[in-house]
Amino acid sequence: MKFEFFDEPELEFGNGGTHVDIRYGLIEHGPLDLGEATAPQQIRVGLVGTAESVAAVRAWFEKCEAGIDAKKSRLGNLFPPFPGFREDTAFRSQLMFHDRWTSTIRQREIDPLLQTPGSPTLVQDFVKLFIEHVNAVRESGGPMVIVCAPPKDVLDAVDARVSRKVDAQEQDLDESAEATETDVPSPAFHDLLKAEVMRVGVPIQMIRPSTYGGQAKRNPKSRASSLPLQDEATRAWNIHAALYYKAGGAPWRLLRNPSELTTCFVGISFYRSLDGDRIMTSVAQVFNERGEGVIVKGAQAELDKNDRQPHLKKEDAKALLKSAIAVYRKEHHTSPARLVVHKTSRLTAGEMEGFRSAANEHDIESVEMISVKPSFTRLYREGTYPPLRGSFLKLQENSGLLYLRGSVQFFETYPGMYVPRPLELSVTKAETSVEQIAREMLSLSKLNWNNTQFDGGEPITLRAARRVGDILKCIPENGIILPSFRFFI
Repeated sequence: MKFEFFDEPELEFGNGGTHVDIRYGLIEHGPLDLGEATAPQQIRVGLVGTAESVAAVRAWFEKCEAGIDAKKSRLGNLFPPFPGFREDTAFRSQLMFHDRWTSTIRQREIDPLLQTPGSPTLVQDFVKLFIEHVNAVRESGGPMVIVCAPPKDVLDAVDARVSRKVDAQEQDLDESAEATETDVPSPAFHDLLKAEVMRVGVPIQMIRPSTYGGQAKRNPKSRASSLPLQDEATRAWNIHAALYYKAGGAPWRLLRNPSELTTCFVGISFYRSLDGDRIMTSVAQVFNERGEGVIVKGAQAELDKNDRQPHLKKEDAKALLKSAIAVYRKEHHTSPARLVVHKTSRLTAGEMEGFRSAANEHDIESVEMISVKPSFTRLYREGTYPPLRGSFLKLQENSGLLYLRGSVQFFETYPGMYVPRPLELSVTKAETSVEQIAREMLSLSKLNWNNTQFDGGEPITLRAARRVGDILKCIPENGIILPSFRFFI
């Protein structure tokens, strides 16, 4: 065994400026695409909700435009103020609203649905209602992003239909809605809304009352878990970063050594169909250090009778990776020099053969395959704080434990609520060392456009693939799947 500590990776922002922290990097240097023709200097925003929720959201965005004071704390690096969303502040952009891009849902449209709380199609009915209003604001030259603001009574009703595990990293976006259905066969409102909006063709951002109005009392009938609300400045950072990305912007990217091989990262995860009968494959592909990538829906997986983990047949593994490479080639007009596959279950001989065969057909020499899972083995350090983020324990030549969540030197504290678990990396095939692979995962954990607090607990490859699965399960077999990340986060 060998212990190492990896320094926090730097990110790149506007004009080549760098910083380890997303928020300070944006304040000091602006977004990565600063000065580019594609940078969204004005973001046209559509609004859908009740008269009350739309007015409250609009008022909060106007408040954010002027800036939000930092939380009173000695931890200044963890709780910076939000400098505002204007052309002379961090994102060098501003939000634009218009009455024509606002569709108000009347209470008389909501009340009949609220009066049937036991309806098995309650979630679907509310999603249909919101999609009708989303379509009403879609127009040529119209909104670049549509903000959906369900009122509290609607959220209480739909949340009660689903067993939900709230995602602590994104609790204030509704991109907070990391849902795991168990005893209730109803899809999560957030996930079904994202799935249905594929037919609209405009990314949406769902926002909960607690985000723009502060802490809301929890409905005791709701199955949704409740977590402490983040401070208002942090909520403003997160929501505006998401809007900037969804409008086509590139806020930050990984810092890449020009001498390194051009790499395509592919994350493979699995999800169970809504009927519970099938296990399907979801793939999130990161093209490059900018985080540009696509979503690919894979084939049905099978549970191995020995390890009870989902796996792909050789032919399906080959087809999946060929699809990922084809999309990369369409974007870059060439194949990557290196492919790195992150998978949430053990790699079988058939999967490895299928991946290798797909790479061979495109003359890709370097294919690296890594299995990643949370570990129940924990490290301890002196004192009361968890191990530092970036702590790595090499177990064997091809395996190790990596802390992506933990105490953060830049924050001078541990920002989490619970004892963090490291990730266990098992390298099945690689030309680079397990240490270098761990460093890459540490960097990839900072490409979450929903979270400007950079201590993400997973590389974006797996996080995106897992979240994508929640939405893909809501899309019919021949339904529309728009491949951009912007429609899934």
